[in-house]
Amino acid sequence: MEAKEKKAQELYMEFKVLEQHIKQMQAQLEAITHQLLELHSTSNSLDEFKRINAGTEIFLPLSSGIFAKASIKDTSELLVNVGANTVVKKDIDSAKTLIKSQIEELKIIQARMVAELEKMTGHASQIEAQLQKLVSEE
Repeated sequence: MEAKEKKAQELYMEFKVLEQHIKQMQAQLEAITHQLLELHSTSNSLDEFKRINAGTEIFLPLSSGIFAKASIKDTSELLVNVGANTVVKKDIDSAKTLIKSQIEELKIIQARMVAELEKMTGHASQIEAQLQKLVSEE
């Protein structure tokens, strides 16, 4: 009888650890989905920016729901943060290419994570079934 209890405890602990990993993976997937939405939104904004003429007055977002009036002086180049507090000048098409490559990278990561999540979920279901079997045998 003790062997069954020990096995059940081990399976339960494994299930709980797996459940925690699943929750973490789901949170990471949610963050990636949010990043993808942001990148698509940025790409759309660049398309709109491309149609703006120099001298056009716009509302510049400072924070959520807070805007300042600004005039566009030059639409031929943008300043793009490339990491490590480094900003480089890029034209709109180059910036869109950069965003497109980021989107593709994130989609690859997302697909891998979804596959891993499906594996973990399947494994958790197997453990749960084993636990139910052990409990029902008693």
